[in-house]
Amino acid sequence: MRKIEEYTIRELQEAIVGIDQAKNPEKYAELQAEISRKRARVNELNSQISELYGSSSESSLGGDSVNQFTFKRCFLACLCSIGAFWVLIGLLGIFGLGTVTANGEQVHGMKALVTAVFGGGFSSLILAFMVWAGEKVLRLFENA
Repeated sequence: MRKIEEYTIRELQEAIVGIDQAKNPEKYAELQAEISRKRARVNELNSQISELYGSSSESSLGGDSVNQFTFKRCFLACLCSIGAFWVLIGLLGIFGLGTVTANGEQVHGMKALVTAVFGGGFSSLILAFMVWAGEKVLRLFENA
């Protein structure tokens, strides 16, 4: 059998759920104490990681983390890719290519550029929302 120190927090939690506290109070207390020690160690390691990467508890509470997945970052990423493509299409429309269609008619000149910019912004907004919502649903499944 393994020593109690070798078990993970999850395994200890499962053992606590499965143990009869009335029949084995000393084993229950031992498991609780080990979980407390492991959680203290986790907190200590998290603080060391925070110090190593220069983040503080204040920035992790409300500030933007380096890799935090937000709608704003998702929208900007979509805008840089899809929006840039639409601007390119609009620039081609300025020079007379029939690349932009509005209300069933091809548009040219500045109207093509303006239409393309709005089309790119709207497309980026829709795609960003779909990706952001999908990521939230994925987190729900991962945490379940």
